[in-house]
Amino acid sequence: MTEITKSPSTSLAQTLAIQTQIHLPGTVGRLLKQIRELEQVAPLFLEANLVRSVARPKLLNANVAGIATHHAEKPVAGGLLYVSAGSRIDLSVEQNVVATRDQDSVSEIDDIDFEDKSKRYQLISMQQAYDLADRALQSGEPFDAILLDCPLLLNRSMEAPQQLPRYEKYRRLYHDTIEKIESFWTTHRGSIYPWKEDGPKVAAIVSQRFGAIINVSQQDLRTDDGRRHVLSIDELNQDALERLSGARDAISGIGERRFICGILGNFTRTAAFRMSTQTPEMEPRSLIGEGIVGWHYAAAPGTEPCLVQVIGDEHAWCSEVCDELTGALMSLTVLSGPFSLPLPMQLAQHELRALKPFLDHYRDGVRRSMQSKELDDIWLSNLDQFEQ
Repeated sequence: MTEITKSPSTSLAQTLAIQTQIHLPGTVGRLLKQIRELEQVAPLFLEANLVRSVARPKLLNANVAGIATHHAEKPVAGGLLYVSAGSRIDLSVEQNVVATRDQDSVSEIDDIDFEDKSKRYQLISMQQAYDLADRALQSGEPFDAILLDCPLLLNRSMEAPQQLPRYEKYRRLYHDTIEKIESFWTTHRGSIYPWKEDGPKVAAIVSQRFGAIINVSQQDLRTDDGRRHVLSIDELNQDALERLSGARDAISGIGERRFICGILGNFTRTAAFRMSTQTPEMEPRSLIGEGIVGWHYAAAPGTEPCLVQVIGDEHAWCSEVCDELTGALMSLTVLSGPFSLPLPMQLAQHELRALKPFLDHYRDGVRRSMQSKELDDIWLSNLDQFEQ
């Protein structure tokens, strides 16, 4: 009779302890290597003027609208019930004294299936943000800046993956969003900066998008082709660019967030760059020729780096204008934390906290109505009249 030898069992705690002993030195080594590379590269960005300090205004006078969007979802009847909303808070700052001026909001409640729901939420949020920006400009109130928490243009990666019937709603929403964006810029082109010199600046303030500056830094900025990615090229230090060109391999091995946090200090911004050269597949295509400009900035200590995206004549978005807008954004960023944004957007986000409890209450109402068949009774109550 053959004796069966049972292999020794290993608990999860034992497995994790073993993995810790094996992988801890390698993990620590890789992180320290990336930190050392950042310490070597960051000063070169400063010397090359790819990262620059921004002076904040001592006395801020501005009328700013902050637009925030959000959605919440809950399962119901094998699908999803969602509410998507946008909020706008208008803020007035006079001699550093802050006051809220007005507010506006939009919302949408519906059911949705699971396919491409995240992309559909993004499209709905973009439409709501543009609706609020449009209503702000039509109100006749003075604005120095209107800040949106979503990209100003659509990336072509948002397009439906296949021409199948089940993507029909998504395709329609995608094209409707393109039309809304195009209509906004066509309607208000003559009243906003840079087409109107003293018009309000419409800008997207987006966190968690750090790849753009890495793409720029990977270019050989010593060449004409590489320099086409960066605005205000005359201000770049060519000697520092020579040394920076040898660090491209090191930069490529650093994570996006770690990289941008490493090169940006407090109250600094990157050089403005042409976003259309990095991501040319944008919609609406009619706006690509106008110029899409972006830069990253970091405000007070403990705040998250953000990407600023603007549209318009690249020559108008010179260093002075970018510094002026960035300085105002820094002054309006009064709270620290990983999701810190300018105060008008923070206040608008606070309004959207009501979405989740509202949806809980709304879903309970939907369930009660479905279980009681109240709507069926209402629909069938006058059926005899239609049959006469």
